[in-house]
Amino acid sequence: MDLTILVTGSSGYLGSAICVELAKHCRVVGIDKRPPSASLCCSAPEVQWHVLDIADKSRLHGVFKQNIALKQPIDIVLHFAAFYHYGRDWRHDYDSTNLEGTRNVMATACCWGARRVIFASSIGSLKPPPEGTHLRETSQEIVDLPYNKSKAMGEAIVTASNRLTAAVVLRIGGVFSDWCELPPLYSLIKLWSRKGSLGRCMPGQGESGFPYIHRKELVRIVLKIIGAEERLDAFETFFCAPDGHTSHQNLFPVIRHCSGRAGPTRPIHVPPYLLTVPMNILYLWNRLHHRETYERSWMLAYVDRPLSIDASYTRARLQWSPEPDLSILNRLPVLMRNFRQAPDLWGTRNLRRNQALYEFHPDDHTAA
Repeated sequence: MDLTILVTGSSGYLGSAICVELAKHCRVVGIDKRPPSASLCCSAPEVQWHVLDIADKSRLHGVFKQNIALKQPIDIVLHFAAFYHYGRDWRHDYDSTNLEGTRNVMATACCWGARRVIFASSIGSLKPPPEGTHLRETSQEIVDLPYNKSKAMGEAIVTASNRLTAAVVLRIGGVFSDWCELPPLYSLIKLWSRKGSLGRCMPGQGESGFPYIHRKELVRIVLKIIGAEERLDAFETFFCAPDGHTSHQNLFPVIRHCSGRAGPTRPIHVPPYLLTVPMNILYLWNRLHHRETYERSWMLAYVDRPLSIDASYTRARLQWSPEPDLSILNRLPVLMRNFRQAPDLWGTRNLRRNQALYEFHPDDHTAA
């Protein structure tokens, strides 16, 4: 592909993998507040790396201007930079990164003639649909939480800029790797791999669920969008996940079996209200020890309310079908093998991901 593609959030969990794969096919410009790790630079030596904050509009313009001078103008922008945390309080970073940063990216892309911007949003921002129904790409109801609101506001910024440049809103599912690196899935694996009755506890009736997608599959979808860019409409919204969802009751027996735990394989269903106090104690304990906590008591309101999607429009428009080997249930044995054979590395990688300090590792890196 004779393209120059700019990726924001290029040192992050998603952006880094995209940069590495895109660098095999086209020119890539990476932007992030954190410098690329040695492993990332080694995996994609051709990438033009820039350490800057997208809230700094003048420096962002400078990158586009530099590429014009090199006769390599930016053709497509992949906007994956974002701030997130698990609390219910609105933080300054939502304004500076998710809102002002997105405005800057859109304005700069329009100013310097980028053909299209692909904006990374989240399926997790959407409200669970009524029982027995599915979310569609056009669904708009948003969960009333800071991160979710910031993503909805980001989508609105992208939509408002659409008259100046084409855009894709990419609503992404729960992205996991062969080392997990997805906080909600990591939490479940930690719980259900424990000994005894505690390792069999399941909030609610096991209907909680989410559409999961392997990071390799996400990269495939991004490549599909770039390859189909010229035939897409000026504005598109796509799902980045397979149809439906994977529930806790689907995950539990695989995780329990692969963790090597003997004894009963049936879960112990725990009413959500009984978990409020333990979760609040865990949060306070971790806060005292300056550790990030994924599990929050507000999450209990969404127990047994699965986020199920119908991605038929996305599949048809992109001529994409998910790789069966990369589905969450087929891939869990690989995750669990890494979990059992390299527990220290597993823990480090997941904690760094949870703390937004991710360092790139190739997707084919598995335990010896």
